[in-house]
Amino acid sequence: MHHFSTIEQAFEYFLENIYPNLSPAEKNKVKNTKYEYYKEGVKVSHKRMMRVMNEYADFEISYNIQPKSSK
Repeated sequence: MHHFSTIEQAFEYFLENIYPNLSPAEKNKVKNTKYEYYKEGVKVSHKRMMRVMNEYADFEISYNIQPKSSK
């Protein structure tokens, strides 16, 4: 599994590496989100990106925390 710092990075990976392997019917479902993501001035919500990635890939969100060392 690949690890990314942001949802945008994960979505770009999805578009570059997973999207091309989808069937034409599946690509058609994602088409509008893909073009809106790359279109200047249009913002695709994190919720929408996550919904697309969850439908076509194993996608999970991970938050990590490390306690600060005591002084």
